[in-house]
Amino acid sequence: MTMIKKSAALFFFLTAFWAGLHLLLREKGRASKPAIIAHRGAAGLAPENTLAAIRVGLAHQAPYIEIDVQRSADGMLVVIHDETIDRTSNGRGPVRELSWAELRRLDAGSYFDPHFAGETIPTLSDVLLLLQDKPATLVIEIKDPHFYPDISQQILALLAQHQMQERVVVISFDHAALETFHRLAPGIPIGLAVTKPWPIPPIAPGQTVDVFWPGVLLDPTFVYRMHRRGYTVWVWTVNAPALMRLLAWLGVDGLTTDHPQRASRL
Repeated sequence: MTMIKKSAALFFFLTAFWAGLHLLLREKGRASKPAIIAHRGAAGLAPENTLAAIRVGLAHQAPYIEIDVQRSADGMLVVIHDETIDRTSNGRGPVRELSWAELRRLDAGSYFDPHFAGETIPTLSDVLLLLQDKPATLVIEIKDPHFYPDISQQILALLAQHQMQERVVVISFDHAALETFHRLAPGIPIGLAVTKPWPIPPIAPGQTVDVFWPGVLLDPTFVYRMHRRGYTVWVWTVNAPALMRLLAWLGVDGLTTDHPQRASRL
């Protein structure tokens, strides 16, 4: 047998083994209807992390609306993803070095489409006010918490002010920050965001692990292992309908997407 034939045989053997593990470990009762998490409001349909995007996500009946939270130089909690304002506004510079007065003047909509010209960077308080009389749960991702001491306490104070403690999930890629938040508010659900399916640092039972979607495909044991540990499994960011169907079949509990309308149609 030539080296090429041996390589092909090994490839087909490993592929069959991988597919067999998926079939063996797939929890049939889990392949139902995953929750839809509208990413940054509805980032495929409107300028991300704006009130316009959140309204679009709500219009498509997404049960979860996800946003990113950082802090201005003068202590205002603002909704924006990147460390800088360069990509999603007409300004420049790091979020944490700009005052709220500077941030609020920026156009955060025109980069997406002229139709959204004049859309601004909202505060977390703006978002909480918008959602107060809506049925959706807010997913707050704490971005770069190492830049923002005591941001967990500040988020909790705003949630209490708006009486939204029972309608949020707080997620972060920062395991230590997430543990701090859970210690301060054990009754608020948390989610650990990860880019790969291993290793997964332990979090409290009954909480969520939010993984980049290729991890579920590459590791046939992932969903099974996480469910055995008592975790809910979300995946980010999934925009292709065929992939949404596959991940649902594999048993994930939540699909984060820029296009909640596609997930709703499924």
